[in-house]
Amino acid sequence: MFFDIHYLENEIIDQYLYDENLDRPWIIGFSGGKDSTMLLQVVWNALKKLDPILLTRQIHVVCNDTLVENPRIVKFVNKTLNKIQKATNEQSLPISVHQTIPKLEDTFWIKLIGLGYPAPNRFYRWCTERLKIDPTTRFILDEVGKKGEAIILLGTRSAESSNRASSMKKHEVKGQRLRKHQLPNTHVYAPIKDVKTIELWQYLNQVPPPWGGVHKELVTLYRNANAGDCPLVIDKTTPRLLKAIKHLHFFYPPSNWYGQDIKQYPSTYQYLVKKQLNE
Repeated sequence: MFFDIHYLENEIIDQYLYDENLDRPWIIGFSGGKDSTMLLQVVWNALKKLDPILLTRQIHVVCNDTLVENPRIVKFVNKTLNKIQKATNEQSLPISVHQTIPKLEDTFWIKLIGLGYPAPNRFYRWCTERLKIDPTTRFILDEVGKKGEAIILLGTRSAESSNRASSMKKHEVKGQRLRKHQLPNTHVYAPIKDVKTIELWQYLNQVPPPWGGVHKELVTLYRNANAGDCPLVIDKTTPRLLKAIKHLHFFYPPSNWYGQDIKQYPSTYQYLVKKQLNE
């Protein structure tokens, strides 16, 4: 590894112990991907160096389930979260695991079929906000309401892309680890922002997760991945659902199908969908 892992862990310890407000919790955004996995692992190993009496700040590991993820990824993430929660209890760490989900009215199929939203594309990614951002935002605001403030730890890295590097540089405060978040009374801390991708993989391949096991399955998932911001599960029912959508488009003019007016025809909509699924 080219970066100094001990320096990185010591920086995290310093931020954890000598913060101006020790009562504000840390909220770690965890997806089960390589970046958030390294972030959680580095924070975990740093905390293990401290005397247990100093572990007073609460840390929330928050994972969002969009409800339309690839089943294999869902299984992997849920298994990892269970390991994390079990290990934190066994190791007496102030870490708790939480999963957020979208509201019923914001779920993918309600929006796509029930309300006639167009399928997400690179120009209109409504799914990212409704399925991912909004549920986690509600959790963060809830914690801010309890404690007054919160710090969000993200696994964002400058090496991910030039756009990400530009965005991080734009919002950083020179000489400070924390930067202001758009949510009120919330700050962002990105400990691994300067870690390069090759260094990240070297770290994950050499250092086993403190919650047990190895990263072999994570590496395999990335090797076989078909990346996307808003995954749509393609299984044996999906073609029939899409066929039902085409029928709806035929029966209703576009102004109704792509707008809110489709709610005026719930019985016809339900009949068509059920008919296609039962064929």
